[in-house]
Amino acid sequence: MEISAYRARVLLIDEHIRADGAVVQTHLDRDGDHVVITALDATGRLSIPALDKVMRRYGRPLEAGVAIDGPSLDLGIGTLTWFRFHAAVDAMGRDYLAWACPGEEPLAALSNGVAAALRYLVLRLAETRAEPV
Repeated sequence: MEISAYRARVLLIDEHIRADGAVVQTHLDRDGDHVVITALDATGRLSIPALDKVMRRYGRPLEAGVAIDGPSLDLGIGTLTWFRFHAAVDAMGRDYLAWACPGEEPLAALSNGVAAALRYLVLRLAETRAEPV
């Protein structure tokens, strides 16, 4: 697959540097009824309703006038959009994710918190599957 086509359908939701100097990028992609989480420290699939639960847990209604104008990923039941916003209380803009479902008010959450929650869920599912029954 061509790199530009891959980037067009994959959403970068977080990028940070670990204590050991490794850069960790967290990407999301859609695979049918699942979202694929790809990061240096965790890779796996979660149901789209699991992502919906995370966004409803951490998301809050947007302030009036906030523009949601970044790259997005259509997940069927809703659209996840990355955007940068500079709140009055922040020294610089921060990265957010907006979760917009038809007929509902969009919710926004800091992208690093959402990425951490999704990576945690992927790692826990991998541990559960690895445990002997």
